[in-house]
Amino acid sequence: MEFVRWIFRVIFKLFVRTTVFYPENVPNQGPVVVVSNHESMLDMFLIGYRVPRYIKWMAKEEIFRNKLLAKLFTALGAYPVKRGARDVGAARTTKELLERGEIIGIFPQGTRGKGKKGRLPAKPGFVRFAVDGDAMIQPVAIWGKIRLFGRVYVRFGEPFSVREKLGDEHLNDRAAIQQLAADTMDGIYNMMEVPGEVSKG
Repeated sequence: MEFVRWIFRVIFKLFVRTTVFYPENVPNQGPVVVVSNHESMLDMFLIGYRVPRYIKWMAKEEIFRNKLLAKLFTALGAYPVKRGARDVGAARTTKELLERGEIIGIFPQGTRGKGKKGRLPAKPGFVRFAVDGDAMIQPVAIWGKIRLFGRVYVRFGEPFSVREKLGDEHLNDRAAIQQLAADTMDGIYNMMEVPGEVSKG
Protein backbone atom coordinates (compact mmCIF):
# COMPACT_ATOMS: atom_id res chain seq x y z
CA MET A 1 0.00 0.00 0.00
CA GLU A 2 2.80 2.44 0.83
CA PHE A 3 4.44 1.63 -2.50
CA VAL A 4 1.19 2.42 -4.34
CA ARG A 5 0.88 5.64 -2.39
CA TRP A 6 4.44 6.58 -3.35
CA ILE A 7 3.67 5.92 -7.03
CA PHE A 8 0.69 8.26 -6.92
CA ARG A 9 2.72 10.92 -5.13
CA VAL A 10 5.04 10.90 -8.14
CA ILE A 11 2.14 10.90 -10.62
CA PHE A 12 0.35 13.76 -8.88
CA LYS A 13 3.55 15.79 -8.66
CA LEU A 14 4.85 15.35 -12.20
CA PHE A 15 2.01 14.33 -14.50
CA VAL A 16 -1.26 15.49 -12.92
CA ARG A 17 -0.23 18.57 -10.97
CA THR A 18 -2.21 18.32 -7.77
CA THR A 19 -2.66 20.80 -4.94
CA VAL A 20 -4.19 19.50 -1.71
CA PHE A 21 -5.79 21.72 0.91
CA TYR A 22 -6.20 20.74 4.57
CA PRO A 23 -5.66 16.94 4.55
CA GLU A 24 -4.99 17.33 8.28
CA ASN A 25 -8.75 17.81 8.77
CA VAL A 26 -9.31 14.06 8.46
CA PRO A 27 -9.82 12.54 11.95
CA ASN A 28 -6.80 10.41 12.82
CA GLN A 29 -8.86 7.74 14.55
CA GLY A 30 -12.37 6.38 14.84
CA PRO A 31 -14.98 5.61 12.15
CA VAL A 32 -15.19 8.16 9.34
CA VAL A 33 -17.28 8.37 6.17
CA VAL A 34 -15.43 10.33 3.47
CA VAL A 35 -17.82 11.85 0.90
CA SER A 36 -16.77 13.61 -2.28
CA ASN A 37 -17.96 14.68 -5.68
CA HIS A 38 -16.95 12.17 -8.36
CA GLU A 39 -15.02 13.44 -11.37
CA SER A 40 -12.76 10.62 -12.59
CA MET A 41 -11.35 7.15 -11.97
CA LEU A 42 -8.46 8.83 -10.17
CA ASP A 43 -10.62 10.38 -7.44
CA MET A 44 -10.02 7.72 -4.80
CA PHE A 45 -6.27 8.09 -5.32
CA LEU A 46 -6.36 11.90 -5.38
CA ILE A 47 -8.13 11.85 -2.02
CA GLY A 48 -6.23 8.98 -0.42
CA TYR A 49 -2.59 9.63 -1.26
CA ARG A 50 -2.18 12.44 1.29
CA VAL A 51 -4.25 10.86 4.08
CA PRO A 52 -2.28 8.75 6.60
CA ARG A 53 -5.18 6.33 7.07
CA TYR A 54 -6.14 3.86 4.36
CA ILE A 55 -9.60 4.63 3.00
CA LYS A 56 -11.81 1.67 2.05
CA TRP A 57 -13.75 2.80 -1.00
CA MET A 58 -17.22 1.72 -2.04
CA ALA A 59 -16.92 1.32 -5.84
CA LYS A 60 -19.38 0.38 -8.57
CA GLU A 61 -19.52 -3.35 -9.18
CA GLU A 62 -18.80 -2.94 -12.91
CA ILE A 63 -15.15 -2.27 -12.06
CA PHE A 64 -14.86 -5.69 -10.43
CA ARG A 65 -16.00 -7.53 -13.54
CA ASN A 66 -12.51 -7.06 -14.96
CA LYS A 67 -10.32 -9.59 -13.13
CA LEU A 68 -7.19 -7.43 -13.23
CA LEU A 69 -8.99 -4.33 -11.98
CA ALA A 70 -10.83 -6.42 -9.39
CA LYS A 71 -7.54 -7.63 -7.93
CA LEU A 72 -6.07 -4.13 -7.93
CA PHE A 73 -9.05 -2.40 -6.34
CA THR A 74 -9.58 -5.19 -3.80
CA ALA A 75 -5.90 -4.98 -2.81
CA LEU A 76 -6.39 -1.25 -2.32
CA GLY A 77 -9.31 -1.88 0.03
CA ALA A 78 -12.20 -1.13 -2.34
CA TYR A 79 -15.38 -3.20 -2.30
CA PRO A 80 -18.25 -3.42 -4.82
CA VAL A 81 -21.71 -1.91 -4.63
CA LYS A 82 -24.62 -2.37 -7.03
CA ARG A 83 -25.91 0.92 -8.35
CA GLY A 84 -29.61 1.63 -8.67
CA ALA A 85 -30.62 -1.01 -6.11
CA ARG A 86 -30.36 -1.64 -2.40
CA ASP A 87 -27.18 -3.67 -1.98
CA VAL A 88 -27.44 -5.53 1.32
CA GLY A 89 -23.96 -7.01 1.01
CA ALA A 90 -22.26 -3.64 0.47
CA ALA A 91 -24.28 -2.13 3.32
CA ARG A 92 -23.20 -4.95 5.63
CA THR A 93 -19.54 -4.53 4.65
CA THR A 94 -19.75 -0.78 5.27
CA LYS A 95 -21.33 -1.31 8.68
CA GLU A 96 -18.68 -3.84 9.69
CA LEU A 97 -15.85 -1.55 8.61
CA LEU A 98 -17.23 1.39 10.57
CA GLU A 99 -17.80 -0.80 13.62
CA ARG A 100 -14.09 -1.64 13.48
CA GLY A 101 -13.26 2.07 13.46
CA GLU A 102 -12.23 2.16 9.80
CA ILE A 103 -12.48 5.05 7.35
CA ILE A 104 -14.60 4.42 4.26
CA GLY A 105 -15.14 6.47 1.11
CA ILE A 106 -18.36 7.06 -0.83
CA PHE A 107 -19.25 9.14 -3.89
CA PRO A 108 -22.86 10.05 -3.04
CA GLN A 109 -23.65 11.35 -6.53
CA GLY A 110 -23.66 7.73 -7.66
CA THR A 111 -21.92 8.56 -10.93
CA ARG A 112 -19.30 10.91 -12.31
CA GLY A 113 -20.26 14.56 -12.59
CA LYS A 114 -18.84 17.58 -14.38
CA GLY A 115 -17.51 19.72 -11.59
CA LYS A 116 -19.41 22.59 -10.04
CA LYS A 117 -21.35 23.34 -13.23
CA GLY A 118 -22.80 19.84 -13.49
CA ARG A 119 -24.19 19.57 -9.98
CA LEU A 120 -25.71 16.18 -9.25
CA PRO A 121 -27.87 15.47 -6.18
CA ALA A 122 -26.55 13.31 -3.37
CA LYS A 123 -28.04 9.98 -2.45
CA PRO A 124 -28.60 9.99 1.34
CA GLY A 125 -27.18 6.54 2.14
CA PHE A 126 -23.89 7.94 3.45
CA VAL A 127 -25.73 9.84 6.20
CA ARG A 128 -27.48 6.65 7.28
CA PHE A 129 -24.15 4.80 7.36
CA ALA A 130 -22.65 7.54 9.52
CA VAL A 131 -25.61 7.38 11.92
CA ASP A 132 -25.54 3.59 12.22
CA GLY A 133 -21.75 3.48 12.52
CA ASP A 134 -21.53 6.49 14.87
CA ALA A 135 -19.05 7.92 12.36
CA MET A 136 -17.88 11.40 11.47
CA ILE A 137 -18.54 12.66 7.94
CA GLN A 138 -15.54 14.10 6.11
CA PRO A 139 -16.48 16.18 3.04
CA VAL A 140 -13.96 16.51 0.19
CA ALA A 141 -14.10 18.54 -3.04
CA ILE A 142 -12.21 17.73 -6.25
CA TRP A 143 -12.03 20.05 -9.22
CA GLY A 144 -9.81 21.08 -12.10
CA LYS A 145 -8.55 19.39 -15.27
CA ILE A 146 -7.96 15.76 -14.33
CA ARG A 147 -5.79 14.80 -17.26
CA LEU A 148 -2.13 14.51 -18.25
CA PHE A 149 -0.34 17.71 -17.17
CA GLY A 150 -3.63 19.16 -15.99
CA ARG A 151 -4.07 21.14 -12.78
CA VAL A 152 -6.20 19.51 -10.08
CA TYR A 153 -7.30 20.67 -6.63
CA VAL A 154 -8.43 18.57 -3.68
CA ARG A 155 -9.89 20.30 -0.63
CA PHE A 156 -10.79 18.64 2.66
CA GLY A 157 -13.55 20.37 4.58
CA GLU A 158 -14.37 20.30 8.27
CA PRO A 159 -15.57 16.88 9.50
CA PHE A 160 -18.86 16.81 11.36
CA SER A 161 -21.11 14.56 13.41
CA VAL A 162 -24.61 13.79 12.11
CA ARG A 163 -25.84 13.57 15.70
CA GLU A 164 -24.62 17.11 16.37
CA LYS A 165 -26.14 18.40 13.13
CA LEU A 166 -29.57 16.80 13.49
CA GLY A 167 -29.96 16.06 17.18
CA ASP A 168 -31.04 12.70 18.55
CA GLU A 169 -34.70 13.33 17.72
CA HIS A 170 -34.04 13.47 13.95
CA LEU A 171 -31.58 10.62 13.47
CA ASN A 172 -34.33 8.45 11.98
CA ASP A 173 -36.15 11.24 10.20
CA ARG A 174 -35.95 10.45 6.46
CA ALA A 175 -36.61 14.04 5.39
CA ALA A 176 -33.95 15.41 7.76
CA ILE A 177 -31.41 12.85 6.54
CA GLN A 178 -32.17 13.69 2.90
CA GLN A 179 -31.77 17.38 3.61
CA LEU A 180 -28.45 16.87 5.38
CA ALA A 181 -27.20 14.83 2.40
CA ALA A 182 -28.21 17.66 0.04
CA ASP A 183 -26.61 20.29 2.28
CA THR A 184 -23.41 18.26 2.49
CA MET A 185 -23.22 17.96 -1.30
CA ASP A 186 -23.89 21.69 -1.69
CA GLY A 187 -21.11 22.36 0.79
CA ILE A 188 -18.74 20.23 -1.27
CA TYR A 189 -19.59 22.17 -4.44
CA ASN A 190 -19.08 25.41 -2.56
CA MET A 191 -15.59 24.29 -1.50
CA MET A 192 -14.46 24.25 -5.13
CA GLU A 193 -12.30 27.33 -4.86
CA VAL A 194 -8.72 27.95 -3.78
CA PRO A 195 -8.59 29.14 -0.16
CA GLY A 196 -6.16 31.79 0.98
CA GLU A 197 -4.02 29.30 2.89
CA VAL A 198 -2.52 26.64 0.63
CA SER A 199 -1.12 23.16 1.36
CA LYS A 200 0.72 22.02 -1.74
CA GLY A 201 0.56 18.47 -3.07
